[in-house]
Amino acid sequence: MLDWENATLFPSADPGAANDSVRTAAVAAKARRGPMTLATSPPAMARLMGKILLWLLATYGVFVLAVFHSPLADYMVRPLRVPAEVQPAPAIVVLTAYVSPDGVLNESAMRRTHAAARLYHQGLSPLVIFTGGDSTSNVRQSADFMAEFASELGVPRSAIILEKKLKNTHFSAVNVAALCRERGIERVLLVSDAVHMRRATAAFRAQRLAVSPAPADPWSLWWETPDIQLKKFWAALHEYGGLLQYWWKGWI
Repeated sequence: MLDWENATLFPSADPGAANDSVRTAAVAAKARRGPMTLATSPPAMARLMGKILLWLLATYGVFVLAVFHSPLADYMVRPLRVPAEVQPAPAIVVLTAYVSPDGVLNESAMRRTHAAARLYHQGLSPLVIFTGGDSTSNVRQSADFMAEFASELGVPRSAIILEKKLKNTHFSAVNVAALCRERGIERVLLVSDAVHMRRATAAFRAQRLAVSPAPADPWSLWWETPDIQLKKFWAALHEYGGLLQYWWKGWI
């Protein structure tokens, strides 16, 4: 007689064998996932990301304090400065700066152009050369707009020469030196930003052209407003990279 109380729908299996199968499947799944270590567990990863974020915030805080509220930028700029030697010369050479496509001069371009016009009106030179650009372009460039501004400041257009072959201080020096040799000019008054002057004078002197530096912006070597400190920092960083590149290529 069939015992309905103890009957099962499926034949009974060995409980030990079933447990072994479960354990084997769990081990295989764990092997596929890889070992769960403390470093890769979710809580540990969260702590690690938190430490990285705190480190980044701390680094940013130190950077802000160092650049905006310390003399770091001033110490970086100091070795780049070249003493001004403003004296009569056959030509004033102005290195161009950024001008927007619609002719708006940035601060540096305005300073350089104004400094060149002032030197011209002081009777230190009868000729102003604006150098920098791209001769393959048909659109008006920085040199065109800066020359136009110089004309507005009273420099006759007949006293202005544009040299727009390449956008590079080294090649500007090469081209201007060739132009000066054609005209018998051996010395120039060089106008650029103070922080750029060391690299610029070295590049022009490497072309056997005597240079009298005339910095357009004699920055103070002491703390100024935070925005100026930031400008000093990035300008100095750019110039140190430029000096290294020019030295590596044998341009200075």
